[in-house]
Amino acid sequence: MKNILSVIFSIALAILLQGCVTQPIFYHSEASLPYFHRSTKTVFQLIKDDNATNTFQFGVIAAKDNDTLSYVVLAPSKQTQLVNDLTDVNLNYAIPLLPSQVKEFIKILNSSAEKWDTKYDTKDGISYEFMVSPENRIIQQSENVATWYSTFKFYFQNNDDGPLGTVLFGEGLLQYFYRLEKSSAIRDLSSMLSLAIKK
Repeated sequence: MKNILSVIFSIALAILLQGCVTQPIFYHSEASLPYFHRSTKTVFQLIKDDNATNTFQFGVIAAKDNDTLSYVVLAPSKQTQLVNDLTDVNLNYAIPLLPSQVKEFIKILNSSAEKWDTKYDTKDGISYEFMVSPENRIIQQSENVATWYSTFKFYFQNNDDGPLGTVLFGEGLLQYFYRLEKSSAIRDLSSMLSLAIKK
């Protein structure tokens, strides 16, 4: 019993003394080191085409940073649902495209739509590809070989099996894959992108 009281007294005394003793605050000032900052205001507008006959599980969004830089954002939907509102898209996997890139993508989409009804035999076929990758995901493997780890990819093919368009967001296990199975879907996507760069 004496030992227990002694231990309790020691703990109580330590707590009491700790409350009375000034504790050191270890602070090393780094205020003289160069720090950088950046602030960005982004305004979004989800593009809806009233003339479109197709709906998508990804969104086309007109965006503007700091009232100066206009661009287009492509973003997959949450929970593979159709995109009707801005809250339906997953902006964590959004892909930004500058107007010049959007125009190039529109050309690829229009060429794909034009080749949709072309019939090919077993010896012929055609494909179009449009990829987007941030600079740090393009790895120069050798003087003549660069590997693109694309974060967005559109691929169109038409051969003896028939036409198909596909859209892929992300890479590795975090991928969103969509099929465009009608030429009207490709044309609607092209139209939405055209509307987006006019905003």
